[in-house]
Amino acid sequence: MKNLRLTLTLIVLACITAFLACNKYADTTTYSNDLPADKLVTASLQGRVLDENGNPVQGAAVTSGTASTTTDANGVFTFANIQMSSRFGFVKVTKNGYFTGSRSILTDAGSSNLVTITLLSRTSKGTFSAAAGGAVVVTQGDTVAFEGGGVVTASTNTAYTGTVHVFAAYLDPTEKDMSTHMPGDLRGIGTDGKETLLQSFGMMVVELEGDAGEKLQIAGGKTATLRMAIPASLQASAPASIPLWYFNDTTGKWIQQGSADRQGNSYVGQVPHFSWWNCDAPSGAVNFKVHIKDQSGNPLAFTYMQFVSANFGTRGGWTDANGYASGMIPRGQTLQLQIMNPCGSLVGGANVGPALTDQDLGTLTVSDTRYSLVISGNVVDCNNAAVDSGYVSALVDKMPYWTKVSKGTFSFTVKRCSYDITSVSLAAGDYKNNVQGNAVVLTADTGKLDAGSLTACGTVIEQYFNISMNGQTYTMNYPTDSIGYWLANNMSNFNSLPVWGSAGNSLQFGVPTLTGTGTFPVSGFLLGIPNHTYFQNGAMQCVISQFGNINGFILGNLSGSLKDTLSQTNYPMTGSFKVRRTQ
Repeated sequence: MKNLRLTLTLIVLACITAFLACNKYADTTTYSNDLPADKLVTASLQGRVLDENGNPVQGAAVTSGTASTTTDANGVFTFANIQMSSRFGFVKVTKNGYFTGSRSILTDAGSSNLVTITLLSRTSKGTFSAAAGGAVVVTQGDTVAFEGGGVVTASTNTAYTGTVHVFAAYLDPTEKDMSTHMPGDLRGIGTDGKETLLQSFGMMVVELEGDAGEKLQIAGGKTATLRMAIPASLQASAPASIPLWYFNDTTGKWIQQGSADRQGNSYVGQVPHFSWWNCDAPSGAVNFKVHIKDQSGNPLAFTYMQFVSANFGTRGGWTDANGYASGMIPRGQTLQLQIMNPCGSLVGGANVGPALTDQDLGTLTVSDTRYSLVISGNVVDCNNAAVDSGYVSALVDKMPYWTKVSKGTFSFTVKRCSYDITSVSLAAGDYKNNVQGNAVVLTADTGKLDAGSLTACGTVIEQYFNISMNGQTYTMNYPTDSIGYWLANNMSNFNSLPVWGSAGNSLQFGVPTLTGTGTFPVSGFLLGIPNHTYFQNGAMQCVISQFGNINGFILGNLSGSLKDTLSQTNYPMTGSFKVRRTQ
C-alpha cells in the first residue's frame, strides 16, 4: 500500500487531570510506542512555499537529501522518486530574508506526498554588547537573555566582542497555522533514544549575527535563558516542569535536551546553543491507517483530513495520490476524524478511540461535492515532434498539480469548489532534451479543457546526467531522478555525485580535489543499470566548466573507461552533467 504517512500531534487545549496534573510532566515511560523501523525508500514529494501573508515564495532553494530544486512563480516545488527516510522524510527551504523552513513526514516506498511550508520573516529583534551581555524581547512575554562574554564566532569558535544582532521569532502552539510555520513536525527523540509524539507549549527560534553578518553561537560552557509565555488556553494544564527540545535541521528531528521550569505563566530554561527550541510534553502514541474514497469509489488524492478532540487541538495532513493516509495519534484519547475538501467543507469522517491500540479505520466513503475539470493536451519538443518522456506541471485554484507525459499526450483531473471561471497555468517539460517550456495560462470552469499543444522548449531543466557508452546513452533528469552531491567530511572539498534513477539506473563518482573550475581526476566511478554494473577502469577525468555559488550550478564533462562486471569488457565512456550546488 502506497501511503502518505500523516503525523498528527494534538495540542492541549484544556486541563487533562489524569494525564498531566499528577506528574512533573507528561512522559512516555508507561508507553512503549510500537513504531515501524526506519528505512530508506524511494518516494515523491510536492509542495508549496508561502510567506506569512499566504503569498507564494518564488526562487526559494529546496533540498531533500541529495535532491535540490527551487520554487517557481507559484511557490511550487516537485521531487519525483527521491531517496527519503521512511520515518523522517525531510525537506528544507531557504530564502534570503526568512528563517529556514522545513517539514518532516512519514512516507512509504512509491508514495506521493504533499506539504505546505510557510516561511517566517527573519526580523531583527535588537542588539546587545557581547562583552556585557543583555536581553532582547522577541514578542510580549517572550525574551532571550545572554551572559556577558558568552558569544563566539561560529566558524572559528573564537570569542566575539562586538555588537550582537539578534533575529528571533516565537510560535504560539494554539494558532491554527502553527503546523505549517514550525520546522519538522511534532515528533522528537527523547533522552532514551526513542521516538515520541510531542505536545507543544511554545517554541522559539533565535539566530545571532556579528556586525559583519558573520554567524555567532553561544560559547562553550555558557548558556542563554529563554522565557516563553504559556498561552492562556494552556495555562490550566501546563506542568511545573517540562522538557526542552531543539530542532536538528540536518535530520529533521526534535532532540530532547534539558528542561524549563514554570515561573508564573511562563516557562524559563537555559540552552547551550541556538536552533529552534520547543517546550514539549512527550506523549504515548498508536498508529492509524485509513483509505478515503468518494461516492463513486474513486480514491480522494491529496485530500485534507484532521483529528479533533474535546481536550486537544486540531492537527492534520493530506492523503497521498491513492487516497491513503497513515501515521500516529495520541494514545488513550477520543478523537473525531474529519475529512475536508479544498473548499473547506466537511465531507465525511469517523469517531476514533479511545485509542489504546493501533487503529485500522478501513475505507471511508465521503460525499465529494466538488466539480471535476479534466485537462488534457499534447506536448511537442523544440522541433515540433511529440515528446516521448516528459511532464506537465499545473496550478489551478492556487493548488499545484503534476502529471506525466507519455507519447506526446497527457490528461489529469482537477476537483474544484465552484463553477466559477478560473485561470489554469500549464508548463511542459521534456526529459530527453532537458528543457521546459514557458507557462501557458488558460481559463476554464468545469467539464473538459483541451489545452491544445504545449511546447517543451526554452529553459534548460536544471539538473541532469548523460552517460554515453557502447552505443547507448543513459539519461537521468531531475525531478524524475534524484540528483545531488556530497561534500567531504571536512566540509570543504567536493567529494561525490550520487544519482538514483527512476528507471533503475544509478551512478556515483568522486572528485576529491574539486574546488572550482578546471580539470580534475575522478575516483570510484560506478554506473548501475538494470542487470549490469560498470566500474571505473583506469584514469578518468572530469572537466568542470562552471562551479557556481551555493544554490548555483556545477557543470561538467566526463571521459574515461568503464568495465562491465559480468563480461569484464572495457568500454570508452563520455558524460555530461549539471547539478545544483547546495553547500
